Amino acid sequence: MKKAALFACLIVQILIIIGFWGSYHVNHMMGNQLTGDWIGQSLAWGRLAGLLAAFGILMLMLLISRATWLEGVFGMDRLARAHHIVGFSLILLLVLHPILLTLGHSAQAGIGTLAQTRDFVKNWDDVFGAMLGLDLILIAIVLSIGVVLKKIRYEIWYYNHLFLYVAIALAFGHQIAVGSDFTENRIFKIYWFVLYAFVAGVLVYSRFLTPLNYYVRHRFTVARLVAETGDVTSVYIEGKNLDQFPARAGQFMIVRFLAKGFWFEAHPFSISCLPDGKHLRLTIKQLGDFTRKIPGLKPGTPVLIDGPHGIFTAAQSHSTKVLMIAGGIGITPIRSVAEELVFAGRDVILIYGNRDAHSLAFKAELDALTAKSGGRLKVIPVMNDDPAWPGEKGRVDRQRIARLVPDLAERDVFLCGPPVMMKSARKSLSELNVPSSRIHDERFAL
Repeated sequence: MKKAALFACLIVQILIIIGFWGSYHVNHMMGNQLTGDWIGQSLAWGRLAGLLAAFGILMLMLLISRATWLEGVFGMDRLARAHHIVGFSLILLLVLHPILLTLGHSAQAGIGTLAQTRDFVKNWDDVFGAMLGLDLILIAIVLSIGVVLKKIRYEIWYYNHLFLYVAIALAFGHQIAVGSDFTENRIFKIYWFVLYAFVAGVLVYSRFLTPLNYYVRHRFTVARLVAETGDVTSVYIEGKNLDQFPARAGQFMIVRFLAKGFWFEAHPFSISCLPDGKHLRLTIKQLGDFTRKIPGLKPGTPVLIDGPHGIFTAAQSHSTKVLMIAGGIGITPIRSVAEELVFAGRDVILIYGNRDAHSLAFKAELDALTAKSGGRLKVIPVMNDDPAWPGEKGRVDRQRIARLVPDLAERDVFLCGPPVMMKSARKSLSELNVPSSRIHDERFAL
């Protein structure tokens, strides 16, 4: 119901923009520009491309605002994927807007496109700023493609996105100064002011004020570090009144450790044990420059927390039986959700794929949880590169799932691990006729 309402609201906004645009150009003082000569049509469609591009940029900001009312419906990883798709789709609108307007105005003035471009920069208010904003947006989109293809570092992409705020300010100034369908209609102008103010308010509240508020209320600090395996470390975080911090098993938090060498980077990590009101635990594998520094954190280090985020929680399951499939460090949210499900009386089978026995995180904890579960939890480790392993060996494929979980049709499925493993597992589950509505995953995507 909430998803339908949000989608309906989105469609209404687009229709409002198109409606105002169409009314302005149909009733233009030079005649109906939507049915007139190619010059008028070029100007009209160029303006629509600009309006929709401006709206799309605001939606980009909203998708990564981390607003709980939005993230709680769709989940952060799905919003992040939507952010990428919208960003890539905006390229066409961002390019069409200046091209169509330049062609239209140059033909109208009887000059070449290069001369028209010089006239824009020299004589039109805020056009140069808009060009700069366009360049910043296109750079951010190109760098996003680099992140997806693993060609550039996440940190470079992250800080580059800060320039989007500058680009939005430049775009708004351009709209106010030269957007004729904007400046000549007071109601349409008010609409855009409200739209910009709403998105700015959501961003400021969700990304800045909320984390600061949580820090003031709870004073998060690093309590201790525990080595789980050779390259996996658990960070225990304590604070005041943690029982009032709204974290659930399976969610993740974007943390910034306020210590030398950590200040300027914030990264998402899953909560790896059931929150007990006394501490929060993040379990982190050394996969890059930032994570390799984690074992050097000192107890007492202040922590700024943005979150909790995510809908990969026990609330997603409506069955009395659950299958959980974890791969590698994907065990972190799985382990905490499994604990909550077991305590709630659910029947849980956990298939835990890993490289070898030395890479198994939480083995002692899972053994203890199994012993206390009264038979409700069954953990099956599967090693794909450990000839000495006495148990299951190989991949978590369709045949293995069908053999180990004969009552799969009765179970919800929770899935988390490396992208290749998750893609393979989803394919196997689909071949075993598990509906996608019963498969819940966490993709570690921002």
